[in-house]
Formats: sequence, structure tokens, C-alpha cells
Amino acid sequence: MNQGIEVKVAARILNISTNYVYRLVREGHLKAVSYDPLLISASSIRDRLMQLVPFLATDLAVRTDYQIKQYVTAVRA
Repeated sequence: MNQGIEVKVAARILNISTNYVYRLVREGHLKAVSYDPLLISASSIRDRLMQLVPFLATDLAVRTDYQIKQYVTAVRA
């Protein structure tokens, strides 16, 4: 089983549409860990957030990664 994030959840985290998530994967801005079903890597979501919000310092990257994992756990429960 791949440990990726579903498209719908990735869209919620990034505050974008699911169609835009698919586009970001096609364009290489988000990394897929599986294509059937499409699952997005948590690290690529974190990297995208860092790119969009550059004032998130490296020390906050760990906290952001933790928050993403917590959100995914809550959604899957």
C-alpha cells in the first residue's frame, strides 16, 4: 500500500480544485506516489506550500509536514 495523499485531500490542503491538483501533477509540480488511484506525496505538497508561501522558514517545514500528516489521518478516520 502506498502512503500518499488522495487528490481530494491534497486539494483541500492546498486550497485548490481537484482539477488543478491533476494539472500540477501533469506539469511536475506535485509528485505522484501512485497513479491508480492517484496519490500525491506529502513532501511534494509541503514543497508546494513552501514555494507559495516563501516566509515559511525551514524550521517550520517540520511543523507543516506534521500538520499535513495529522490532517490526512483525521480525514481518513
